Amino acid sequence: MRLIANKREITGKAARRLRHQGRLPAVVYGDHTAASTIDVDAHEFDRVFSRTGKTQLIDLVIEDGRPSKVLIKEVQLSPRRNTALHVDFHQVSLREKLQVDVPIVVTGEAEPVKAGEADVLQVLHALRVECLPTDIPDAIEVDVSGLDHVDAGIRVSDLNLPSGVTAVVDPEELVVKLAARRVAEVEEVEPAAEAAEEGAAEAPAAEEASPQETA
Repeated sequence: MRLIANKREITGKAARRLRHQGRLPAVVYGDHTAASTIDVDAHEFDRVFSRTGKTQLIDLVIEDGRPSKVLIKEVQLSPRRNTALHVDFHQVSLREKLQVDVPIVVTGEAEPVKAGEADVLQVLHALRVECLPTDIPDAIEVDVSGLDHVDAGIRVSDLNLPSGVTAVVDPEELVVKLAARRVAEVEEVEPAAEAAEEGAAEAPAAEEASPQETA
């Protein structure tokens, strides 16, 4: 994916004017390069981001310069409109490994889930991995169809990661498990008990209504 950017001189609160013009303020930085302020077309960024997320490389071209390989590092969103306000791009070297969070996608259906005995509890939604930028997977699939009993789970050490991709978290960390399904219990009051309670409630009223004896 390619994204065209302009160099940006406007910074701070004045960047609001760019947003009114359909431009999105951004910054690009890398381990071996100084940070540069830029802006990109807001609609074009949304289109690219929807396809690449934070794990796929983008060819960032600044004012007809040479394309730079970047990842979307951070997106600041408006709390009211949920639209992008500012973007951080991380320029990467294709020859150096980096660490990135890759989303985890649960697939398959376990027998206890089919039987209504359990629900899938996803504990980990993203996995931090280390690899070359060109080896970053779109997502890591976790197949739960092999889980055959309640409380069975899959840990990081059980994941089948692509070649060249290494997890950098505790291998014993739980990714997903089958949790016992909770069934709401409805308490039924026995008719005899209800009748006894009603009789006890009516007794004082009957006593109050009886005439008093005179001497």
